Amino acid sequence: MSELFPIITTILATLVFWLVGYLLTKTQPLELGRGHYAGAFPLIGALCGAAFSHNAVHAVLPVATGTVFLAIIGFLRDRFRVKYATLLPIVILIVSATIFANLPGTGSGLRIVSGVLWAGLIIVCLKISALVYEMPFILLATTSLSQFVVFSTGEHSTHLVAVNTAIMITAILMLLYSSTGRRVLQGSSGLFAAGFLLAAVSLVEGPQQLLFFGLFIPSMVIFFPFALICTMIIVSYFGNRLHRPNPGTDRQWTWTLRREKTVVFSGLIFLCLNFFGLLVTVDAPAFGYFALFLLLVSALAGFTGTFARRTETNAPAPFKIEMLGISIDAVTPAQVLDRIADYLKTENAGLMHIITADSLALVRASEEERFKTVMQRAEMVVPDGAGIVWASDFLGKPLRGRVPGVALVSQICDRAAETGWKIYCIGGRPGIAEQAVQTLNTHGKINFCGVRHGFFAADSAKEETIMKEIAAAGPDIIFVALGVPRQEWFISRLRGYLDHGIAIGIGGSFDVISQTLPRAPVWMQQCGIEWLFRLWLEPFRFMRMLKIPVFVLQILRHKWNQPEN
Repeated sequence: MSELFPIITTILATLVFWLVGYLLTKTQPLELGRGHYAGAFPLIGALCGAAFSHNAVHAVLPVATGTVFLAIIGFLRDRFRVKYATLLPIVILIVSATIFANLPGTGSGLRIVSGVLWAGLIIVCLKISALVYEMPFILLATTSLSQFVVFSTGEHSTHLVAVNTAIMITAILMLLYSSTGRRVLQGSSGLFAAGFLLAAVSLVEGPQQLLFFGLFIPSMVIFFPFALICTMIIVSYFGNRLHRPNPGTDRQWTWTLRREKTVVFSGLIFLCLNFFGLLVTVDAPAFGYFALFLLLVSALAGFTGTFARRTETNAPAPFKIEMLGISIDAVTPAQVLDRIADYLKTENAGLMHIITADSLALVRASEEERFKTVMQRAEMVVPDGAGIVWASDFLGKPLRGRVPGVALVSQICDRAAETGWKIYCIGGRPGIAEQAVQTLNTHGKINFCGVRHGFFAADSAKEETIMKEIAAAGPDIIFVALGVPRQEWFISRLRGYLDHGIAIGIGGSFDVISQTLPRAPVWMQQCGIEWLFRLWLEPFRFMRMLKIPVFVLQILRHKWNQPEN
């Protein structure tokens, strides 16, 4: 009975704090999805119960203090949507000052820095794994169980066992609760606290076996979600040959991503990785590795069989698709040219706004209501980025292909040389637009009725004067290269000055056309990784590129939430 006392005490404390947390937060407007908010309350309760039952209250106090503070910081994110950039310095201060600096053997600056980075990586990956509701609980439960196997092989500090007990009990209780069809929401508060505690267990100084798990197990928590997501993206992208000119016409596979299958598969894979570490630790015979290999192969085969299925028909692409709240036109470059020609034949039809959208534009629209309104108001949104083509195929609504902005500019100019369309170019650094015009004129004699650089203040008197000049020039086509989102604001204001014409936001196309900035090699264009080449040339774009994983995660969440896929 004395051996069960710590477990019973921890379970009771977890349930009590869970109930208290529910009562305190049930009236709070927390928009975290379907379910009841629990935050870090169950985990803090489990930590208190485990510390008391193991007579380790004093030893656990530094870790508990940091856990409570991180739970509060996470709650600010859950309740008030405080930006992560604002919370980051506070989290670093809490982790370094109140925890690692007070743990035995972690007083050096290098240990503190490594501890902060380790805790941050684990928290990030728990957040990513939370895309699948049960996944954080599976990761925490399997990790803590594996560490207990290591604990059984020798003597370990009491507070280490208490912290690991708290993680294991909380994760198992939440898994049992979710098996009833209900949901409990940890939010950032619970994930911050859980990730920090897992890091604390792995960083406490111990014997060689525990140090091995201190590196091996948390590294799986960090890299497994990334590996799973990257594998699905690569398989789905090249499986349907989306790097080819007309990907929508050569579709061989449909992709299913049922939440339940993902949970089971991920749990099996993670267990296999954990048990591999255990086999190495206990110096198991070859048969153990063979049995584990068979389990791993079976799990992979089962997931692959449900994820990738042969298409039964090649249904024609729709005229439009909805993606993250934005309607995207399923058109080819030739169709865009035809629609431009038809629109210009209509008198006083107003200004037609064409947006060449990539994945970053869709992410911005999901974050900024004003930009989303502009995109929804545009007469045409064409798929510029390879990410959009991949997402459409992954969601089961394949597009006919890409409409790259740089190529579209050249194609429009070729048509203008035949039809006599008047073109106005605005944007880029001084002299860049003029160089681009010279290059485009080599395709044939084009009627450029105006060229201006983009160095003027937004919403200024100068901008208004420029808009009047554009209206006076009477262009049929206006190429606006002011960058996203400013070019879309500019075109939106331009509607008040023109009752005829087409305005297209083309980003940095003038830099490429003028050969000021080289375009990516053909093979990189075909594989849809021009952004990587652009990042190599312009490293300052790195912060913008961090939005690409955000787009991928939003698409995965949408895929998981589809009623049938």
